[in-house]
Amino acid sequence: MVSSITSSSYTSNTNSGSFTIDGLGNGTDWSALIEATIEGESYKKEQYEADLEDAESAVTLLTALDEELIGLSTTLQGIDELDEFLSYKGSVSGDEVTATVENGAGEGSYNLIVNQLAKKDVWIAESYDIADAATSIASSDSSITLSYSGKDITIAIAAGTTAQELIDQINSNAECDGKINASLVSDGTNYHLKFAGEDTGKDNAIVIKDLSALDSVNPADFTNTQTAQNAQIKIDGYPSGANEWMERASNSLDDVIDNMTVALNSTTDGDGVTIGVTYDTAAMTETIESFVSSVNQILYDVLDLTGALDTGADDEGTFYLKDSSLGMVNSQIKNVLSTMGVGFQRYDSDTGEGDLFTTLSTIGISTDSDEGSSTFGQLEIDYDELEEALSEDPKAVAMLFAASGEAKSSNSSVQILSTISGLTSGGEYDVEYTVSGGAITSATINGNEMKINGSTLLAQSDSDANGLYLQITDLTDGTYSSTVTIQQGKCGQLADLCTAMTDVDSGAVPLLIESYETLTGKLEDEIYDEEARLDSLESSLTRKYAALDEMLSYYTGLQSQLETTLSTDK
Repeated sequence: MVSSITSSSYTSNTNSGSFTIDGLGNGTDWSALIEATIEGESYKKEQYEADLEDAESAVTLLTALDEELIGLSTTLQGIDELDEFLSYKGSVSGDEVTATVENGAGEGSYNLIVNQLAKKDVWIAESYDIADAATSIASSDSSITLSYSGKDITIAIAAGTTAQELIDQINSNAECDGKINASLVSDGTNYHLKFAGEDTGKDNAIVIKDLSALDSVNPADFTNTQTAQNAQIKIDGYPSGANEWMERASNSLDDVIDNMTVALNSTTDGDGVTIGVTYDTAAMTETIESFVSSVNQILYDVLDLTGALDTGADDEGTFYLKDSSLGMVNSQIKNVLSTMGVGFQRYDSDTGEGDLFTTLSTIGISTDSDEGSSTFGQLEIDYDELEEALSEDPKAVAMLFAASGEAKSSNSSVQILSTISGLTSGGEYDVEYTVSGGAITSATINGNEMKINGSTLLAQSDSDANGLYLQITDLTDGTYSSTVTIQQGKCGQLADLCTAMTDVDSGAVPLLIESYETLTGKLEDEIYDEEARLDSLESSLTRKYAALDEMLSYYTGLQSQLETTLSTDK
C-alpha cells in the first residue's frame, strides 16, 4: 500500500550566513536569543515529528498483522474440508499385512486373505562355475541377448571381459536399468551368474535368449530359482470361487480399499486377517491444538497492539494503536469463535435431529475472560471435554471445524444434488416453488428466482446460494416450501473472515494501513512547511539582530568618542 502523498525532505535556503553578529553592540548573545526563539517556535514541528513516528509505527505493525491474517487464512484453508481435517488409523490382526491409511478413508472393517505374494523372476547359473570374479569369460567380441517383459535387450561383449566386468556392464546398461539386475553368487568355492528382475509380477519375466558370447555357458545352465508371479488375494470374500483370486503385480496395493495402501508381507491362512479403520482422535486433537494456537496468536497480537493486555512490564514509551477498526477486527474474530457454526442447528435429544456440536464451547473450547490472566482473550482447551466429544462422535467434531457445503432440506421432496465449494455460501435459505400441470412453473430461493430445468432447480448468481442444485421429487400440483441449510465449519468461516479483512480494496486492515500512510504523507508535508517557516524565521531574526547589533555598535562607538572628548576637555 503506497500513499498518494509524497514529500521530500526540506533543504534549508537560509542566507543567515551572509550576516555576521559579533555582539559588539552591547555584549548581547544574539545567537543564543535566536536559538531560543526558534526552539520556542518548534513545538508544532516536534509534535508533527512525534505523530509521524507513531503513524510509521502503525503502518509497520498493521502490515505485520495483515500478513499474519493472510497466513492464518492460508493455514485454515488447508483444514477447512472434512477429508483434510479428519484423520484415520488402521489396525491389522496379524503381521502378514501392513496397512497405511490416507486422508479420505472411512471407518470400516475388512477381511483380507493372501494366497500368494508377488515375486520377481530370478535365474542363477547353477551349472556354470566361475573360479574368480576376475576370470575372463569371453574369448571374442560378440553379444548376449536377454528378454524382459517380452522386450529383447542385446548387450555387446568385448573379448577378455571378466565375470565382474560382465555384471557391471549389464547393470550400467540403460536398457537394463529398472528391469534386470545382474550379480555374482558365491557358494563358498565358486561364483555363479545371477539375473534378477527388478519388478514383481508374472508379466515381468526374464528369458535368457543368447549367451553365445560367453565361454562354456548356455541358457540351459540357468535355473529359474524364483518364478515371476502376481499376488493373489480375496477381500471380504471376493472373488467367491474357491480357486478365484484378485491378482496384482505388486505387494503394495493401493486400489483394494479406498484411501489405504496395503503392504503384503506374507501369505495368510484361510481365515485371513482383519484390517480395521478407525478415527485417529489423537491426530485430530493435534489439528485442533494447531487451530487454537494459530487463532490465539492473532488474538494476542491484536490485543497487544491496542494495549489491552496487562503484561506487567513497564510499557512506558511503547506505541499502542488505539483505533476502533482494530476493535472491530477483534470483535469479528471473537464472534466467529463464540457463535454457532453457519447452517448448524441445535441438537434435539428427544428427536435426535440437529447437530450434536454447534459451538466451540460444546467441545470444551472457550475464551479466557480473566483480565489478570496471561492468556486473557485467548482460547483455552478443556481436554477432558474435548476427549469426551471426540469419543462420542469424531465426525461431528470435525463437522464443527470443517463442514464445507454439506446441505440439508426440511422437505423430503427437495433433495440436494450438489453445492459448489467456495461459491455456495453457508447459511439458511427459504425455497419456494409452484408445480402446475406436473411441471415446476416458478421457484425462488430467499426471494431470488432459481433456474428451472425439468425437475431441477439451480440457485443463480444473484443469490448467496449460487451453485446450489436441487431436485424436486414430487411434482404434484401445488405450492411448496423448504428450508435448506448449507453448513460451513469454523475453519472455513474464519478463513473467509481473514480473507475479507485483508482484501486490498475493501479489507479493514489494508484500509487502515492506507489511512495511516496518507496521514504519514500529510505529516511529512506539515513538517516540511514548519521547517521552511522556521528557516525563514531564523533568517529574518538574523537580519534584524544583525542590523540592531550594527546600530548598537555604532552608538557604543559614538558613546566612547563622547566620553573621550569630555574627559579631554576636563
